[in-house]
This record gives sequence, structure tokens and C-alpha cells, in this order.
Amino acid sequence: MNTLLAADSVLFATLEDDIAFFFAVAILRAVLRRRTVAILMSPRRCFTPGFKSVVRRHAFRFLKRLRSVTLLSILPFYLDQRFASVADEWIYDPQFWDLDSRIENPDWPESALAQDVKRKAQGRPILLFLGGPSVMKGFPFLAKILQAKPAITDRLMIVVAGKVPEDQKRFAELVSEAGGLVIDRYLTDDDVLSAKLCATCLWACYDPSYDSSSGLFGRAMQLGKEAIVRRGSYIDSIASHLKYPVHRCAFGDIDEGVAILMEIGEADSQPQPDAIAMTCRDQSVARLRAALEIRDNAFAEPIDGNAEPRR
Repeated sequence: MNTLLAADSVLFATLEDDIAFFFAVAILRAVLRRRTVAILMSPRRCFTPGFKSVVRRHAFRFLKRLRSVTLLSILPFYLDQRFASVADEWIYDPQFWDLDSRIENPDWPESALAQDVKRKAQGRPILLFLGGPSVMKGFPFLAKILQAKPAITDRLMIVVAGKVPEDQKRFAELVSEAGGLVIDRYLTDDDVLSAKLCATCLWACYDPSYDSSSGLFGRAMQLGKEAIVRRGSYIDSIASHLKYPVHRCAFGDIDEGVAILMEIGEADSQPQPDAIAMTCRDQSVARLRAALEIRDNAFAEPIDGNAEPRR
């Protein structure tokens, strides 16, 4: 605690891990006139029904009034203007722009997992469902699409990579029975990045109960991959704003899901994300730097939510 209070500036990367602790530290540091910056991952939770949401909303509004505290939402205000009432500014999710130094290395080694996936794909495009399968991530929906039309795997390699919890075992079996590859284990960092690099498309079509940012969509955008997102979600709106092409699917619509999976990899070329990711990075880093310096400084000029290619 002494270190937290003594530092000139402190950045809470995930304040929602312990809101009460963050609130106490921010107040104490405000008394000492020291800068505190926090990244707000889920501003939407301030506006859901319930007493906790009301408390959270008023707590953040109070902190906004303190000159030494800056709250940064990773969901842009253009998604919901109410976010501006609980955060001072917004940045793009760091997972939209953080891979520059890693993916620019042409000698980045392939993991054994990626080599195995590419060998088994036998030239087919690859749809990757990454991370522990869950209802929130839309895994049952994907399984039901494959159950409805197993022939999808004749042209598309389906890969589910991540430790499968007990409540998703049956859906994992459906994927396997349809010809998909289920890698039921915890993954290393090298596994995760190399799997994304060899994929054609990443699954980011989440259950409507989850509406926030998506690291998988961000990685797809940085790596120039196709992505499947839920139509009408925040991710869908961000993709539209950034003019990044995605496959939009009505969640639970099996027929539409089948149609989308049947067209993955058919485009003449993959999306070209470089300029978008760099603009997201430049804008977000500028706002972070401004927040960590002096509250009276203006934030970086907004770009109206449109990431335009740098020239």
C-alpha cells in the first residue's frame, strides 16, 4: 500500500478486479494530489438493473470529479453515450493494437499445435474457437451449427483449442463427431499466438448476455483474419466504425450460421488491418499518456471513431 500511495502516477489496468480497493487507493492518492489512472473494462455494468449497478455508477461519477483521477473506458463512447457519465475518456482495447513487435518478427516459431492443425487441415480454411469453451463464448451455438450440417467440415477445418469444462463436454463431442478437432488442454502463449496466425477465421460470436470488448476480434483485426461476430453486438458496432469486414450472425440462427461457415475463406484476399490497428494504437497511447500526465492537458484529438489509414 505504501508503494501505491508514494508513486507519482499509478495505472490500474483492471480496476474491476477489486473495485473497493481501487476506490480507497484513488481517494487516498487524490488527497495526496497524486495521479491515478484506471482502465474500465465493463462500463455497461454501471447501467444494468440492480442495486450494485447504481452504487457502481455513482461511485465512478464521484471519482470523475476528482482532478487527480482519470477513468478510461475500453468501450468507445460512440457505442453508448452513457459511458461518458462514468468515464473521463475512452481508448481502444489494448488487444486491438498490442502485437506490433511480435507479429513483425518473420522468424516467429510455429508451435507444435499450429503445425498439427495445418497438417490436419490439408489445405482447408481454418475456423478457430480459442479458449475454454463456454455458453458465454457461444460454444453450444457453434456445436449445434455443426450438428445441423456436419458436411461443413468437408471444406472447413474446425478447431476448438482450450480446456473443456465438464458442462461443455457434450458439445465438444458434437464438434468431434462432425469432424472438428478439439484440443482439450491448457494452452501456452506460443500455442495461442501461432494458432491465431495459422487460422483463417476466429470465432467471436458471443452469447447476448455478454456484450463487451473482444480480445479475439482485436487479434483477428491485427493479424488480418476473418472474424465471426454477433449481429448487433458492441463488437459488431466497433467493426463497422473501424470499417473492418466481419461475418455477422444472428445469435442462435442455425441456418445463418451454416451459411456463414460455408463461405469462410472464399474471399479473394484477407482483410488488410495495418492502418486501422496503428491508428487505434496511436490514439489510445496518446490518451493514456495524457491521462498519466496533467489533468488539465487536452486529450489527443478524437478521430470520430473512424480509424483512417495513415499516409
